Amino acid sequence: MEKGLLKKLKRESGQVAIIFALAIIPVFAVAGFAIDFQNTIKKKQKVQLVVDSAVLAAARLKQTGASDAQVELSVQQFIDAQINSMGGGFRCNAAQTRVVNGVEEVNSEILCSQDTTLTRVIGKEKLDFRVNSAAEYGIDKIDVAFMFDISGSMNSSSRLTNLKAAAQEAINVLLPADAPAELIEDTRLAMISYNSMVNAGPYFEAIAGVPPTRTYTHTIAGSDSGVSTDQGDLESELTIDFINTTDGRLVSEFGDDAVIALEDWRGDNRTVDNFTVGITVPRSSSLWGRVGSMRLELTGPTRRTKNDNGSPYSLWGDRRGSYSRNNGRKWREGDHRLRVRAYERRNRRGAVLFDETFDFEVARDRGRDPETKTYTLTSTCVWERDGDEKFTDAAPGPNAYLSHREAWFEEDPDHRDGGVWKTGHSNRPDHSSYRGTECRAATPLGLTNNRNTLNTYVRNLTAGGGTAGHLGVAWSWYLIAEGWNGVFTGDSAPLPYTEPDSQKAVILMTDGEFNREIFPEQGTSDQQARALCDRMKLKDVRVYAVALNAPRAGKEVLSYCATGSDYYYEPETAADLIEAYRKIATSISDLRISQ
Repeated sequence: MEKGLLKKLKRESGQVAIIFALAIIPVFAVAGFAIDFQNTIKKKQKVQLVVDSAVLAAARLKQTGASDAQVELSVQQFIDAQINSMGGGFRCNAAQTRVVNGVEEVNSEILCSQDTTLTRVIGKEKLDFRVNSAAEYGIDKIDVAFMFDISGSMNSSSRLTNLKAAAQEAINVLLPADAPAELIEDTRLAMISYNSMVNAGPYFEAIAGVPPTRTYTHTIAGSDSGVSTDQGDLESELTIDFINTTDGRLVSEFGDDAVIALEDWRGDNRTVDNFTVGITVPRSSSLWGRVGSMRLELTGPTRRTKNDNGSPYSLWGDRRGSYSRNNGRKWREGDHRLRVRAYERRNRRGAVLFDETFDFEVARDRGRDPETKTYTLTSTCVWERDGDEKFTDAAPGPNAYLSHREAWFEEDPDHRDGGVWKTGHSNRPDHSSYRGTECRAATPLGLTNNRNTLNTYVRNLTAGGGTAGHLGVAWSWYLIAEGWNGVFTGDSAPLPYTEPDSQKAVILMTDGEFNREIFPEQGTSDQQARALCDRMKLKDVRVYAVALNAPRAGKEVLSYCATGSDYYYEPETAADLIEAYRKIATSISDLRISQ
C-alpha cells in the first residue's frame, strides 16, 4: 500500500511541475513586458524633448530666412546628435519633417523602437513608438525697452564698457544683420538711460508742460520812504569821510554803525559810481604826527584792500588830497565793514598804533520802487511724477506731468540784490543732490528697428551722478506703453496692449542701490520702483532684470521686479554679462514661437 501511495504522489508532483512550467511563461512575459514598456516610455519622453527642441530651433532658423531644405536638414542633424548617444538597443528612423508655409509651421514626426529583454520569451523582440512635434514660426510683433544705469559707479571696473558690449550682443540676437524683412519690421527696440535724473530731450515739453528754456520772474515790493544819513559813533582819533569823487564833495563823516544815504542808484544793479573813503588824523588826536602808513580793508558787497603811505589815506587814490578826478569806484548797496590799522612807519613797518573795525551801511536816501527780478534757465532734466498717476503709465496731461528743474527767488533784505535765485525742485529746496543739473546727454530713444541707431545710442553712453532707479523703471514702461503714443509718435508709437500676436518686454539693468527721489513722501526710490513694477506686470509686460555687481538692496529690488526667477540675472564678469543679455534676447525671440 505504501508503494502505491508513493507512486501516486510522484505522478501528481510531475503533473504540478508541468503545470508550473507552463504557467511561468506568461508570468515572465507579463513581468518582462512591464519592465520593457517602462524603459520604452522613458526613451519616448527623451525623444519627445529632443524633437520639441529641434522644431523650436528650426522655427528660429526659419525666422532668419533659411530655406525649407535647410530647416528640414537642421531638424535631422539636431535629432541625430541627441539620439545617437542613447544606445541600449534603441534606434530611430529618419525624421519626417515638413515646413508648412501656409500656416507658418515646422512639424516633424519620427518612428523609433526599443529592443526588449524579458518580453522576448513570447517572441516580442522590440517595442515601437512614434513622436511628433510642431512649432509656429510666424513672426509676432515685439516691443522691447532697454533700461541702462549710467550712474557714476558704472565707470568703475569697466562696467560701462562691458554693458555696451552686452547690449550690442542683444541687438544682434533680436535684430540679426541678415534677418528677413518681416522680422525686422515687427521687432522694435527702445532705450532709456538714467542716473539721478532722466534727460527727456525732445520730449521734455510734451511731458513737463513747460518749454526747455523758461524764464522765471519775481517782484520785490517797493517802499514809500527811504533812509537818511546817520554818522554813527565817530572816532576821536581819526576822521573817516565818505566822499563823492565826481566833484570832491564830502557826503558825510562817519563812524561805527553809520548809515550813508546816497542818490542816483543805477537800476537793477543797485550801484552808484565814483565814491571812496578817505581818512585823516586831526591835530587833536594822540596819533598826530606819528602815523607813517595805514592799511584799509573793506569787506561786504563792495570790497577793497589798500596800503597807503600818505595822508589822506584812501581806499581809492586821491591826487594830492584832491578827490575831484573821478578816482572813486562803484559801490553796492548793503552792509560793509572797514578795518583800519595805523603803523609808525611807511609800508606797514613799525609798531601798530591803531587797529579798529567800523560797521556801516550804504543805502538809498529815497523810497524804493518795486523791482522785477528775472532768471532764465535751460534744462530738459526730469524727475518722477507725484499725484494720482505717480505709479501708472497714464499719458502726460494736467495731472500726469513729470517734475522738472525750477527756479525761485528767496528775498533777503541784507543781500545787495534783495535776495538770491535758487534752482532745483521746490520739494527738496535745500538738498544739493537735487539741483537738477545732473542728467547726462543721452535722451530717450523711441521704438525703432534701425540697428545703426540702436548701436550708436549704446556706443555714446557716458556715466556719472546718482542712482534714481525708479526713473529708469518708469521710462522703460513709458517707451512701450500704449498711452504714450502721443509722445512717441510715428514709427516709434507703442503698440496697443490688445494688439493681436504681440508682446511687450523691458530689460532693467543696474549696478547700484536706488537712492535718489524728489518725493520721499511717496516712498524711497526702491519702493517707488517696486510699485511701478507691480503695475507694469499687471499689463502683461514681461520684466527681465540684470543686477551687475549690485549691492544687496539693488539685487533685491531687481529680483522683485523680474517676472520670475528665470527672468533675473546676477552676472559678475564681462562674459557673464554678455551671456545674460544673449539669453534674455533669445528668450524674447522665443516669445514668437508657440508649440
